[in-house]
Amino acid sequence: MKRKLYLSIPILITLALIGTIINPKITHAKEEMNPASDIENITGINGILKSIKSNNTYKYGNTTKGYEVSNNPNKPIQLDVSTNISLPSGNIKKGVISPNGTVVYKNNDKENVIYAVQPTNDGLKSLIQINDQKAPKEYRFKMNLPRGSKLVTAAEYLGSEFDTGEVYVVNKENMITSIFSPAWAKDANNQDVPTYYKTDGNTLIQVIDFNSKTAFPIIADPDWSKIAACSAAIAWFIGSNLFAAAKIIKVKKYVKELGGIKETAKLLAGATSWEEKLKIGGEAFKGLAAEITGVGGLAVCINW
Repeated sequence: MKRKLYLSIPILITLALIGTIINPKITHAKEEMNPASDIENITGINGILKSIKSNNTYKYGNTTKGYEVSNNPNKPIQLDVSTNISLPSGNIKKGVISPNGTVVYKNNDKENVIYAVQPTNDGLKSLIQINDQKAPKEYRFKMNLPRGSKLVTAAEYLGSEFDTGEVYVVNKENMITSIFSPAWAKDANNQDVPTYYKTDGNTLIQVIDFNSKTAFPIIADPDWSKIAACSAAIAWFIGSNLFAAAKIIKVKKYVKELGGIKETAKLLAGATSWEEKLKIGGEAFKGLAAEITGVGGLAVCINW
């Protein structure tokens, strides 16, 4: 009798495990979706500004130079006195702020698209979370710009041969005043999803080319930033007619290889050693450094 009982113990354990897999307890039900967490897992939380006021409007930075993000999704986000950006239209719920500063706007009609914003020291990230393949592939962000300013793609501004994937806000003198970094999108496995920008007047459109095999959710991000001193200097150099065409072409080539004007400026002016800059930028950085050394207007970029 003892032998029979002893032999049945492994069988009982196996049956119990099979039963758990086939018919799990109700407490193992699927977790409720947490879009703020999904988004912050991709973007990280370093650099997100903390709100200094949270009534109907979340304010970031100081009162004169900061951003204003309304919890009303139909109200434009104020980037500065004369520039704002609107989320794509839709039946969207009021924004709710996460403990880390991400403001999330869920959809009243369906949950296949969620929007969010993250104000940062550099600018504003306007985020899209796509939860299934029924979602749209195009997302329109309308901008209100100062008189005479407009959106211009890098292909238009630099020439298609030197397209960095960025989109620029340029003023009436055709000088860059702010930048959208190249479009990006990541799936649930942190793999790149094909994406790019196009423009329609002063509306920025991000196109995200997912398919039935894509791992959802996808996080995408039109990332707008104020133009910093070095970025402005590079833009001035490229946009001026003060230098030999061959020199400007070389600089455009290196800027493309380094990931665009914003990334080039970060590398040039960043607090890293010459060796670190070379390690990151390689021959493109070395070539660019040779071209800009001695140009007075680019002295702000030279940190080596």
